[in-house]
Amino acid sequence: MSPIRSSTVLACAVALTALTGCPSGPSTSVVRTNPNAQVDLSGNWNDTDANQVAAAMIRDCLTRPWTSKFKAEKGRDPVVKLYPIRNRSSEHINTKFYTKQVEMELLNSGAVKVVAALEEAGDARYEKMEQSVHASDETAKQHQKETGTDFLLNGWIVSQNDAVDGQEVRAYVTTMELINAETQEKVWIKVHQIKKVITRQGSQW
Repeated sequence: MSPIRSSTVLACAVALTALTGCPSGPSTSVVRTNPNAQVDLSGNWNDTDANQVAAAMIRDCLTRPWTSKFKAEKGRDPVVKLYPIRNRSSEHINTKFYTKQVEMELLNSGAVKVVAALEEAGDARYEKMEQSVHASDETAKQHQKETGTDFLLNGWIVSQNDAVDGQEVRAYVTTMELINAETQEKVWIKVHQIKKVITRQGSQW
């Protein structure tokens, strides 16, 4: 075998060994699970917390006297507008997901009517403006046909942590309140707390 051919064969063998013998990167394993399953990894606020707190909050809200009083006085279901839940905790929380869980619980209860939040109402109003120019008179949606809000629902999330010797107690306190849009009276308020004990082996906080 000629020296040139021998060198070429050797170079190919080295390249093949490098390709087959060296890992290309960390391996990844994905396991699908029930989306309703409770899975806690870091101990941070997660989808399970959002689901549980939203259900507990709205269940309490709709069983309080304000609903029956309003229906007896007005003869109809109250109209609620939900403001975004605010994050006042020490960690990043996707409050939009939690806000939508609260809105879903409200709407699916059938006890109240829910109108679009501020950012959603803006989109609908722009669409009506577009229709006033481009849609036919028979199908264009009219202005000043929106359903007025009777009550505003808002809230916030705060957290409190206490840690020592690799163990942490993490508490999330969610507060929500309902305000009469006309009188500014608060007709309902609730505080719901979640507490988690997190243990990490070999960790120093």
